[in-house]
Amino acid sequence: MSTRSLVERLAVVRTERARAPQPQPPPTPDRAQALARWFGASLSTCPGGAAVLVERAVALPPAVVAALAPLPEACYFDTETTGLSTGTGTVVFLAGLGRLEGNRIVVRQLLLPDYPHEPALLRLVAAELTRAERVVTYNGRGFDLPLLTTRLTVHGLFRELAALPERHDDLLPVARRLFRRPLGGARLADVEAGILGVIRDSDCPGSEVPERYFGYLRGGSPQGLADVLDHNLQDIVSLALLEAEVLRLRAGGWRDAGLLDRHGMAVELLRHGASAEALEVVESAMHPGVDQGEAHTLRRMATRLLLAAGEVDRAEALWAVATRRASADAAAAWLEVARIRERHRADLRGALDAAVTAGQVLDLAFALGRGGGMLAVGRVRLRVDARLRRLRRWVAAADRREARRPRESAVA
Repeated sequence: MSTRSLVERLAVVRTERARAPQPQPPPTPDRAQALARWFGASLSTCPGGAAVLVERAVALPPAVVAALAPLPEACYFDTETTGLSTGTGTVVFLAGLGRLEGNRIVVRQLLLPDYPHEPALLRLVAAELTRAERVVTYNGRGFDLPLLTTRLTVHGLFRELAALPERHDDLLPVARRLFRRPLGGARLADVEAGILGVIRDSDCPGSEVPERYFGYLRGGSPQGLADVLDHNLQDIVSLALLEAEVLRLRAGGWRDAGLLDRHGMAVELLRHGASAEALEVVESAMHPGVDQGEAHTLRRMATRLLLAAGEVDRAEALWAVATRRASADAAAAWLEVARIRERHRADLRGALDAAVTAGQVLDLAFALGRGGGMLAVGRVRLRVDARLRRLRRWVAAADRREARRPRESAVA
């Protein structure tokens, strides 16, 4: 039995393997060059590999160009990935970056030839983004930029990460405020079809995007990626169109907008300091046919705006309009009148009169069968009773103070 140690035996095996001729893998064509040739595109190289660069330009309507011209230079950014998670297992295989140049938007698309080239693609994407003052995305705050940050961190590209623009304008929250309720959704495809008038003749569904890239990596034709590139291109163009539409609405275009959430429009204007315009939006939305729950929400917003401007009479009149029908909603409106009189007029007796009227209207509405369900009536009844108890207590205290004053003056 050999007395050689395990270390010695392993050393012999390594020596024998080093002397034996090693089989050489068959030569394979460079995937990056082959992919670039297939698309008639160029290769962008940098440390870590290369990415296929597809560059296209799309003309924009003059109104869109004029609306976007005053804004700081933007990079419209969208990615296509191998999954929907922002974790370390998901990779960006296509990044679209659009810039305005004259009356066109020029879109540079960086396509990943294979996984080993990912550091190069990330460096190229970061370099494109750092050239702009701001980044514009659609759900970029929740997906695209967190994923880009993750991939840059995985590869230790901290310098590129630190150089990314600080200003990021994500249009998804804006679209949700303005369009989600009238459209029934706020996907970019919903906004394109319902607001922007964009019709995609042929498109690659988002659910198919990862599989098309995996099919290419398994040796399939790049043909499946052509639709993905077109899909990404339209996403970038739609970002510019949507930002121009939002600017038009903020500038007064909401007045002739067909599909628009007026409450969301008022919030959008308030976020940009246009309180007078927000009030106009709210008042225009309170037409007779509007849902009462929605009308009350709009009135509360308008009331805050009016009271902040010192227009107490106008705020009270806004609620008085809603008290003209015997219903639980009318009783709730009388409570709002009572609140305004109490807090902003210091008129306790007037507030008590409004609260008493609220109770009477609620009783009448219930008798006529207009009070709604027992739960709705009960909620309003609790509010009415609570305000009545408080106001009666305060009015009684005010009466006692008034009664003491003559006696105190006589003693003096």
